Amino acid sequence: MRLHPAAPLLVPRESMQRCTLNGYDVPEKTRVLINAYAIGRDRNLWENPLVYNPERFVGKDIDFKGHDFRFLPFGSGRRGCPGSAFGLATVELALAQLLYHFNWDHPSGVGPSTDVELEEIFGLAIRKKTALILVPTNNNNPGDQQ
Repeated sequence: MRLHPAAPLLVPRESMQRCTLNGYDVPEKTRVLINAYAIGRDRNLWENPLVYNPERFVGKDIDFKGHDFRFLPFGSGRRGCPGSAFGLATVELALAQLLYHFNWDHPSGVGPSTDVELEEIFGLAIRKKTALILVPTNNNNPGDQQ
């Protein structure tokens, strides 16, 4: 969610009054776009930002619900994504079911040493340029009903 946010730009905001941010004057009623893609890759905010390292979040107080402004996958504040809790629960349940009931492997002719292509196509939403293809096989867990 940090390196590959679903939407690179958050919902536009409008300043309510004149203010100064980092030395820049922002007039009242200025439309502001937050670039979550750039924030997630900012070297001033993240150590080795382009490296996939989930352990960077272990033992850290980083809130993905919008209270830590380095990590905004669902926006922040009153205008944060209203469906984030439902979306996370749905994805977690679906992923847990897929991992529990199936073993996943590369297609024949493709070895595990092949790197996953992470190049993206930009637009309103970000998606992978090359689809990830895996082959599921039933793992017949003992607790499964036949």
